[in-house]
Amino acid sequence: MNITEHISANGLSREAICEQAEISRTFLSLIESGARRPGLQTVGKLAKALGVSICDLRPDLVSLFGDAQ
Repeated sequence: MNITEHISANGLSREAICEQAEISRTFLSLIESGARRPGLQTVGKLAKALGVSICDLRPDLVSLFGDAQ
């Protein structure tokens, strides 16, 4: 599931997610389009705002967390 699908499944507006994750709407759009890739701190905030694990948003980071969710 990509970030756009997580956002749709969450039911919150993009503005609400941006506010909770402390990022701009422009930055979220860049992440969704694949033009930017969020770093660990940002992906952690987005994961918390969306109610998912960091590894759900950035599977490439699974090696940092092992099986931890």
